[in-house]
Amino acid sequence: MTTAERHREISDRFLEQAYVEFEGGDLLQASEKAWGALAHYVNAVAKMRDWPHSTHRDLNLNASRLIQGTDDASAHRQQLLAANALHANFYQDFLDEDSVLDGLNATGSLLTALKAVGADRP
Repeated sequence: MTTAERHREISDRFLEQAYVEFEGGDLLQASEKAWGALAHYVNAVAKMRDWPHSTHRDLNLNASRLIQGTDDASAHRQQLLAANALHANFYQDFLDEDSVLDGLNATGSLLTALKAVGADRP
């Protein structure tokens, strides 16, 4: 079973890999790596707080709960939507290069905001 610390490590690595994949022209892998970075981070927090985290619904509910503690919840909800669009893009291949880059940046900003409010601390 993956620990909370391991989820945080994976999150950091995946966000870096998302940009590497993007620079290499693989928009699908870039999309999924960014989504995975957010998913692993949110799951790390969920494990630490003993929140349910076994479904995609749980993941989105947990992310929304965390966003409520940020300084700009409205903007961060938009960033969560962008991350979800990246996840869908992996399966449907509908986003262009600019949209994927915007999604990567939005996801990175969301992760930064969550870390700034100490979401990954009990």
